[in-house]
Amino acid sequence: MFQEWRQEAKKNGHLNPDALVFATANRQGRVTARTVLLRRLESDGFVIMTDRRGRKARDLAECPEASIVFYWSYLKDGELIHLQVRAEGAVVELEPHQYQDLYDSEPVVCKIRSHLCTQGAQVEDWEEYKARHDELLQQWRQGLNTLPMPDHFVAYKLIPDVMDFFYASGMNIGDRRLFVWDKELKQWTYKRIQA
Repeated sequence: MFQEWRQEAKKNGHLNPDALVFATANRQGRVTARTVLLRRLESDGFVIMTDRRGRKARDLAECPEASIVFYWSYLKDGELIHLQVRAEGAVVELEPHQYQDLYDSEPVVCKIRSHLCTQGAQVEDWEEYKARHDELLQQWRQGLNTLPMPDHFVAYKLIPDVMDFFYASGMNIGDRRLFVWDKELKQWTYKRIQA
C-alpha cells in the first residue's frame, strides 16, 4: 500500500515524495523531529542516512525507536488529494557495507557536506567555513579528492510495527487504516479508525 501511494504521488507531480519527518526521543523523553529523505525502501523497513555525531544518532543510541511521517498532497482530476503515512518501530544501525552504495550515489554537494559538517555544531567563522567548502569542491573538481565515505556517515533502518494510512479527497470524509504487526501471529492486523 505504501509503495502504491508513493508511486501515485510521484505520478501526480509531488515534488519530493521521499521527504519524511523523522521523530526521535532521548532517554529523558525529549522529542525532536526533522525532515530527512528516504534513501531506500527495503522489504522490512525504511532506510535513512545521517551523521552519527548529530542529535538523531544520540537519541537513537539512548532510545532505538522512532516515528516517521510521509505527507503527499496533489491535484488529481481537479480534486485535491491528501495522503499521509505514519510508521513507528524499532530502528537499527546498518553496517557500512549495507549503505556504501547509497553514499556513492549521493550528489557531490551532499558528500562535501558529510566531510565538512558536524551536524548541529555551531559555525564559529562563516567565511572560514565557506572557504573550506569551496576548497573541497575545487579538490573534487580537480580529481584530488574523491570524498570517500567518512566514518561518521551512518544509515539507519526503521522496521515498522505500526503503520497508519490516511486518505482524504475534496469534501469526502477521511479514510484512516491502522496496521499493527502481531508478533505472535507474525502478521499484520488491520482496522479502520476515525480520522
